[in-house]
Amino acid sequence: MNLLNESQVFETWAPILEERTGIKDSNKLGWMSKYAHYHSLNEGFTYPQASLFNTPGMGNVAPASTVAGGASLFYGAGSQGSGDKFPSLLPLAIQVAARTVGFDIVPVIPMNGPSGVLTYLDYVYAGGRDPLAPGLAGQTSLGGAAPAVNATKFGDKFQVFKLNTSGFDATALAYWTNANVGDAYVFTQDAVATVDNAIIVTYIGRSRIDGFPLFRVVGEVVGSNVDMTAAGGTTATSNVAIGQGQVLPFYVVFNGSSNVNVFTCASYDVNNGATGICADGTGDFTGAYFVELVRALEDHVQGFAGAGPLNEDAYAGNATNGMTPYEPMRRGIGETAYYKTMGLQAFTKFVEAETFQVAAQVTTEQIQDLNRQYGIDVVSMMENALVNEVSQSINKHILSRAFALGWANHSAFVIVEGTNLNLTLNSSTTVSSADYGARFIGKENGLITIGLPAFQNYGGTAANFENQGTIQRRIQSKVLAAGNVIAQRGRRGPGNFIVTNLQIATALQDSAQFTFYPLANTVNQNNGALYPLGTIAGMTIYVDPNMDYSDTRILCGRKGADEEPGLKFMPYLMAESIQTIAEGTMSPKIAVKSRYALVEAGFHPETQYFTLLVNLKTVSATGFWDESGSGISIA
Repeated sequence: MNLLNESQVFETWAPILEERTGIKDSNKLGWMSKYAHYHSLNEGFTYPQASLFNTPGMGNVAPASTVAGGASLFYGAGSQGSGDKFPSLLPLAIQVAARTVGFDIVPVIPMNGPSGVLTYLDYVYAGGRDPLAPGLAGQTSLGGAAPAVNATKFGDKFQVFKLNTSGFDATALAYWTNANVGDAYVFTQDAVATVDNAIIVTYIGRSRIDGFPLFRVVGEVVGSNVDMTAAGGTTATSNVAIGQGQVLPFYVVFNGSSNVNVFTCASYDVNNGATGICADGTGDFTGAYFVELVRALEDHVQGFAGAGPLNEDAYAGNATNGMTPYEPMRRGIGETAYYKTMGLQAFTKFVEAETFQVAAQVTTEQIQDLNRQYGIDVVSMMENALVNEVSQSINKHILSRAFALGWANHSAFVIVEGTNLNLTLNSSTTVSSADYGARFIGKENGLITIGLPAFQNYGGTAANFENQGTIQRRIQSKVLAAGNVIAQRGRRGPGNFIVTNLQIATALQDSAQFTFYPLANTVNQNNGALYPLGTIAGMTIYVDPNMDYSDTRILCGRKGADEEPGLKFMPYLMAESIQTIAEGTMSPKIAVKSRYALVEAGFHPETQYFTLLVNLKTVSATGFWDESGSGISIA
């Protein structure tokens, strides 16, 4: 008892006992306090002594490792988990589909059947019978039997034509690049000393649309083993330029497959039919070439209606300059000049609805359980997923064709105008466009290469004013130029939309308020406002989420009226859903099929689009642009 602190025990228990029993006697409270203290010690003691390690708790959170299915699993140790309730913390997580901007850039014209026809009518420099009709058997003046497939099929005579050089090699193409208006040439399939048939032409210029060379027919050679390079030169048996009839059919020379030799005629008099000496040139060609009529509304030939006061000036193409007069004939000349005839050319193209399709199958348990637990209509959600799958495929189809048409138009623009709108923003790139280029598919799905210029330092070698803002601002200038090129080459109006990637869009956002050099825009500079981003120079900016951050192509285009040239999305069955029940499993199966035609309608639909590349890569050697190459970032 010496170890017992009686006063502490009394102070602890006496007030409790007095309150519960009403006893106030100090002696009684004394022994009762000791009694209560001893019982408290005895009753509160456990063996072994209670601690954190021998007191049962909840333990770690552990779901059952085995679902209790069947008696053996229900009573197994793996069927027991911790005693927790597992609530769903958030709603069911569902993926978000990418934006489909392709449907925003093309007109939608429903089809009323699985196929259709497109009708074309154009004005051409030709007259008489159907200019597409081949020569018929028995008509010897037209060359006898019809020409081979893909050969030139002009059964009638005409005075200007266009040579399609899409199959030419680099040497032959360079030959016509250096040609001058008025230069005379001879086309023949024969060798130098054995010319039997040849056509004499003068060079007019290049087509405004595709850059193919245009020629005026001025005469022909019909003979036997005529030496084109001998003294005295050629013998012109007829001269179309002075109104004589043409004897030689074109497809005798241009049959679309045989080798054609080209001779230059330095001294041939195209107006009077005089002979001259011809020299062998380097423009010989073979392969899949063919001759086309010249369309008057896209390639105007100056001189066809009158070639100067004496009607003897050289014919010229679309391009004008400050050194050539463009004058009509004098009255007396007009009275004695033959009319040159124009005509109509009509043809058709057929299109069919093509197909994307996809299917999905779900079990009845998925339908029942997801509906009861989460309130989800599984069939509707799967149908939405299938529709999105088809929509994504159509979207990529539309955008890929628009980019391809724009790249083809850019290539033709380089050939015709000699101007390249690709933009290099990496000052470390010093390679010229002759050595370094970008390759993307064109309108016929073949790869087309366009050079990439070196970085242009407008301030000279000592300039130090360039910064990220000035570099970004250059993109706006190129986009503006591309929109104007569409207006000039397409003749329907300027570009009204842009499609590009996230990096270029961010750079346009960043430089939207470039105070020193502003360009009209409504670009939203709020973070994430990308669909659409706004407008710049009247063109709505769309961001394609499927383009990589380093894929810095820019598509400028024009979404015109239904009757204007360009891409037309023509759905036959936009997204038809078919539901059935699988016989073996009785599980629902859903299929979605989309049938549509993406029509590149009108004459030269590529002129309504223009694709350029913003080059950010570091290049110091020859080769091609590579999206994965090292370079800089502008946003």
